[in-house]
Amino acid sequence: MAQSYAFLDNTGILHLHSLESEAAKHGKYVGTNLDYDESGFPVIGGEGVVYYVDKDTAYVNGNEHDGKQIAVPSGLKALASQLL
Repeated sequence: MAQSYAFLDNTGILHLHSLESEAAKHGKYVGTNLDYDESGFPVIGGEGVVYYVDKDTAYVNGNEHDGKQIAVPSGLKALASQLL
């Protein structure tokens, strides 16, 4: 996996980007080896995960309005803790 950079958007959703300069535009960011989907969401178990850090909820196959809620993967919690 290539290096990516994790950051929180203005609504508290975790995103990843391949360019450090893009992640830096959102304030605090950290490097990671996690893969991400075409929307910039981390991929866990082959699926893009929308993680709402402030709500500590995660969804696959969509967001909080139309996705399936899952238990928050511990790796995402650990990554997000570095951004808070």
